[in-house]
Amino acid sequence: MFIKLRQFLQRFHHDEQGAALVEIAIVTPLVLLLSAGVFEFSNIFNTRLLLEAGVEDAARYMARCSSDWNTCSALATNLAVNGAVTNGTARVTGWTTGQVTITKAQSIQATDATGNELYLSSTGTVIVVKVSTAYPYPTLGLWSYLGFGALTLNVFHQERVFGW
Repeated sequence: MFIKLRQFLQRFHHDEQGAALVEIAIVTPLVLLLSAGVFEFSNIFNTRLLLEAGVEDAARYMARCSSDWNTCSALATNLAVNGAVTNGTARVTGWTTGQVTITKAQSIQATDATGNELYLSSTGTVIVVKVSTAYPYPTLGLWSYLGFGALTLNVFHQERVFGW
């Protein structure tokens, strides 16, 4: 019995016909996991870019708006989320106007921490509007199986006010 088993195993010792199949069986799950990770990362990156474009558009709109604060703020919020001041279609699924924050501040110091001038001004104060959002990314797909937790994309942009 052992002799027959030994002869059977010796036949496979020098046979390389199934080697490629075994290699593919080992490598395929890793390649699929890597591909899924790349696709999910690119989707996260695309969502971040869409959020950033919306926040920048809203900040630019607020910086040049000539109406009152509440009207401009409502229109800019809709512009950030939907890509138009009225109506429009959502830039990012699940992103709502309630997740967009618009604040106005008077900046006395017009330089950053390194001494670079942020905004040129003939006066000592500059009014700056800041638009920010925090968007909880809905699902991480296969990344969640690898132990990655919830992901929140935080984006902000500020502009010097020219209107009002």
